[in-house]
Amino acid sequence: MLVRTLQVITLGYSVLGAEPIKVSPELFRSTEFKQRFVGSYGFLPRVEPKVDQEEAQLIAELSELLSLGKFQDSEQRLLEFIEVRKNPVEPDQEPRDVSAALIFTLGNLYYQNGRLAEAEQSYQIAIKRFPEYRRAHKNLALLYAHSDRLEKALPHLMKAIDLGEADHLSFGLLGHAMLDQGKAIAAEEAFRQAYLLKPDEKDWKVGLAQALLLKEDWSQAASMMQTLIEESPDDPMFWMQQANCFIQMNQVMRAAENYEILRLKGLASEASLNQLGDIYANQEQPLLALGAYLSAIEISNEVNPSRNLKSARYLLQLEAPVEAARLVERLREHVGESMSKDDEVLALQVESDIAVANRKLDEATVFLTKALELSPANGAARIRLGDLLNQQAEEAENDAQRDLLRQKARTELLVAADDRSQKVSYQANLKIAQMLVKESQYLKALPRLEEAVRLKTGSKQSIEQYLRRVQRAADAEKARKQREAVERELRRERAEKAAAENAAKETSKEGI
Repeated sequence: MLVRTLQVITLGYSVLGAEPIKVSPELFRSTEFKQRFVGSYGFLPRVEPKVDQEEAQLIAELSELLSLGKFQDSEQRLLEFIEVRKNPVEPDQEPRDVSAALIFTLGNLYYQNGRLAEAEQSYQIAIKRFPEYRRAHKNLALLYAHSDRLEKALPHLMKAIDLGEADHLSFGLLGHAMLDQGKAIAAEEAFRQAYLLKPDEKDWKVGLAQALLLKEDWSQAASMMQTLIEESPDDPMFWMQQANCFIQMNQVMRAAENYEILRLKGLASEASLNQLGDIYANQEQPLLALGAYLSAIEISNEVNPSRNLKSARYLLQLEAPVEAARLVERLREHVGESMSKDDEVLALQVESDIAVANRKLDEATVFLTKALELSPANGAARIRLGDLLNQQAEEAENDAQRDLLRQKARTELLVAADDRSQKVSYQANLKIAQMLVKESQYLKALPRLEEAVRLKTGSKQSIEQYLRRVQRAADAEKARKQREAVERELRRERAEKAAAENAAKETSKEGI
């Protein structure tokens, strides 16, 4: 019994806080990011679009403005230059377009001045005019990443890297883009490259850890989380992520240590404390589990009754009804009258189970009766009530009380047998059949058992064997009843014949 219970509790473990981690906004506000972006105003003549003499002179002019941080002035000057090139003042000059390099520079200025839509369009035009424009691909990717459009950033990041871009930012953002698509191995490699180029960048450590989690490399992920914990000991996410790794590695007590540290630091969440309680329950430590569950209630802004009632059931499975009762009592104190109808029904069912564990069957029946008053269609509760009434019948002091309780039990089960839920209907029909078999009423049990077999999902071998045994018993009962009927008929005929003979004798005597 205990082994099966602990397996159920183990399944209660969940992965807390393991959602993909997005790129930190701080990355785009960092001094290095700004310096790299401003640095992209320069040109790489051997691998990027060429500029003519006029454009080169403009670049020199813009360089002075940019060095002074005059980005809006630079934008205005560049727009004026483009306008004059397209619409020359001198009548003998033909309209000319500007190079992809200046369109790229305009995109940078738009970006710097917060006009992202115009910047995006400029980069796209620059790439269209010069498809191998490495920094245009990179900056367009940065723009997409900055606005959380990693899917659109990915092809441009890959193109920039293919063209020779090899800085940590490009590889790090590539890692996030791969992570966003669930490509764990590619994300890991990209983050490792970014980490190699800049090992102090927290984003790449977090990204690498996240890739390892996605890859289910629990040991390395736990090790990476330890590095992050040492750098940020008050960040609860890293403690919880590492605890998840320990759970996956079947080192649940190491996970418990993490949760306890968060508890001591005052950083534990309701979810982590409930997880801690589940671990202690799995280790057959109901008192420790209760302490964690109660702490979860205390720190919760909005208690989740169904989760706490689930915890109470864990305690019941550990044969700790006193602890389960304390948890439900504290839950009711905390929630008061605000518990929903569904949660109230669930709470009454748990309280009924606690009463059963304490051998208080009358009290358990009262709880279930209240639950059914709130939710008459609760087939599972009705079956449980039928079971309880049947148990009480077994312990009845006299035959009259026993028959009354059995009749009540059967009534509840008959109602449940008509439930719309196939599972409930199956269980109710099976229990009715079992009650009738116990009373040796095999013929009445047979159709209920046949209905149960019809409703049963999954393997039917065991119940079909039971059906065959009941079928044989029913056949024997039928044969016995037929024999009894024949015997009764013979006795009736003999009685009638004897009566007739006696009547004839009396008539004969009167005639004499």
